[in-house]
Amino acid sequence: MDLSCPVSAERVNENVVRLIAFMVALIAIGCIVWSDYWPVLFLIFDFGVRAFSVGKYSLLKFIAAKTARFLNLTPKMTDLAPKKFAATMGFVFCLMITATFIFDFPVAALILTSVMTFFALLESLFAVCVGCHIYTLTQLFKKTKSY
Repeated sequence: MDLSCPVSAERVNENVVRLIAFMVALIAIGCIVWSDYWPVLFLIFDFGVRAFSVGKYSLLKFIAAKTARFLNLTPKMTDLAPKKFAATMGFVFCLMITATFIFDFPVAALILTSVMTFFALLESLFAVCVGCHIYTLTQLFKKTKSY
């Protein structure tokens, strides 16, 4: 199956995106280890800023960009749209994690946090964008449903 991602003329440095994903994974792992889900509120804000705006006020993006420059990583430009789609998925995951935590469903919060951590690690370590795969499946579903 060929991947079909939302296409945009805007580009983003994939190294920065992968560093952001790594930081998200670290924060999520910390939530799991210490059974403290309040840092997910920070992730809601950060995912929201990156998903619904240019990401100017994203602390994770700021740190990742500075880290990429410090490590002298050669920029590897990629389409911004699938990364925004993935950030939107992260935003939704964090909302669900927060809701399950607040309404005292710790197992559900643990499962959702683990899934989000897995997705973030796939992006950060292997450059696998789960958002692109999910987007492709939704497009295939739309095509088959329209007939």
